[in-house]
Amino acid sequence: FRATLPLQSRRNALEKRAAHNMNPEARVCQNCKAPFIIEPDDFGFYEKMQVPPPTRCPECRLIRRLAKRNERSFHRRICEKCNKNIISVFAEASGIHVYCQACWWSDSWDGLEYGVDYDPSRPFLTQLDELFHRVPMMTLYGLYTTLVNSDYTNMVGWLKNCYMVTYSDYGENLVHGSFVNHSKDSVDNLMGLNLELCYETINCNQCYRTFFSVDCESCNNVWFSKNCSGCNDCFGCVNLRNKSYHIFNQPYSKAEYEKKLAELYPSTHEKIKEAQVASEKLWAQHPQKYLHGWRNVNSTGDYLNDSKNAKDCFIGFNLEDTRYCSFATGKLTNSYDFVNFGENSSLIYEGLQIGDQVSEVKFSWWVITNCQNIEYSMFVGSSSNLFGCAGLRKHEYCILNKQYSKDEYEKLRSQIIASMKQEGTYGEFFPIETSPFGYNETSAQEFFPLTKEQALAKGYPWRDAEKRNYEIKDDILACEHGGSCEHACATAFRIHSYESQFLQRMNLPMPRLCPQCRHHRRIKYRNPMKLWKRQCAKCSKDIETSYSPDRPDVVYCEQCYQQEVI
Repeated sequence: FRATLPLQSRRNALEKRAAHNMNPEARVCQNCKAPFIIEPDDFGFYEKMQVPPPTRCPECRLIRRLAKRNERSFHRRICEKCNKNIISVFAEASGIHVYCQACWWSDSWDGLEYGVDYDPSRPFLTQLDELFHRVPMMTLYGLYTTLVNSDYTNMVGWLKNCYMVTYSDYGENLVHGSFVNHSKDSVDNLMGLNLELCYETINCNQCYRTFFSVDCESCNNVWFSKNCSGCNDCFGCVNLRNKSYHIFNQPYSKAEYEKKLAELYPSTHEKIKEAQVASEKLWAQHPQKYLHGWRNVNSTGDYLNDSKNAKDCFIGFNLEDTRYCSFATGKLTNSYDFVNFGENSSLIYEGLQIGDQVSEVKFSWWVITNCQNIEYSMFVGSSSNLFGCAGLRKHEYCILNKQYSKDEYEKLRSQIIASMKQEGTYGEFFPIETSPFGYNETSAQEFFPLTKEQALAKGYPWRDAEKRNYEIKDDILACEHGGSCEHACATAFRIHSYESQFLQRMNLPMPRLCPQCRHHRRIKYRNPMKLWKRQCAKCSKDIETSYSPDRPDVVYCEQCYQQEVI
């Protein structure tokens, strides 16, 4: 029987058998000292990836990855190759050298020029960090060759005519959005999928002409609504399914609805505020489902769609057989401890910003497009068998950007791993202390905020806001916060031409807040990337949810919620 099984099937069978023979094991986080559990299936994954079990709890591991994820903090720089004025995620004070996108992606330079020999007398990660500070990096993240008229975007791919859009793929005519995928003709959205003509939405899917709404799916002409699905022409509603012509959950005839909508239409900031207050008062009176998401099977976490066997995962779609993965798009399978992207990739462990036909990647940051067998590497693409490299494309069998034969590579790789194990660094992601970004510039600050004093006490980098002296004139507006908030306020901002056309078309007022402050206003509607144990408010069933026990929300399990809203 064994001889008839394919090699991979036999390997999978042995891994499952080994995992079943193990027991859950309690560990203490070496960072925060909190207890955490490693399950039998986890051990099976670590054996498959040939890595030691983690020494930190899942939350500390997540924070460590997020502290290198700069999505929205930009700085003015000059391309060190062509002298073009650019914006970059890397501040000049970070010590990182940058090329503009056109120069970095060109064939006019080669990262092998910066290659060095491994020094066994010094810590390997120190040598890698020194290399990282010598090799030019791209000014902004993104698949440059897939972008059309979308220069001012970050963490993106396959965009056309987009401006100040971050972490988004497959979009056209998008302005000021984050994690907005397969969408077009929309402005100021967060966590959207298949949107068209949408404005100020959070976690909406397959929606058309949807405004100021949260957690809605397959809705058209919907305003100030939450948790609605299959609805048309609704205003200020919550938990409705396949309804039309409702205002604050009350039914109207079409003529009555249109007359009432004309009275409520948010053409001024005052009317927007009135509608938000009235809507959110109604929202609070209705139960919430314990999980935000649609069409998931055997999955835990939050903000998940179309996923299977995704455990403790947050903000993603099309995940399968994964754990501790977040910000995942496309088809991501058989991966643990992953943040950002995915897109038809598998066997990733402790990775950040990795995807597009990538497999077998460990402890790496920004590994893109047709890569295999990458470890402890940064900003590499279309490569295989790299260990401790930075800024390489279309290479293989390299260590610290130096070329080796296959046998030489494997021998030296084994030597370095043995040394790192003695140091206690093999199996760990890059430390926060070496991040080129201030903690407050990264996604770690969005989900796990610290004060400057707290961050510095932990040894984390911090970057104070740059002074801005914008002249307020016709095309530049002052932000209402005036820099007084804690959201990296730009103090002033310019209205993009498409944004202006969109707002005029929809008869909506021009914004009073800068894009950064508007983004932070939206993320207040998003739950944290953390689970708590609670009981369903209706049937008392035990549930795990991102609604913390100290919140006033009434939270239902899946079954009770479906009975309530359908």
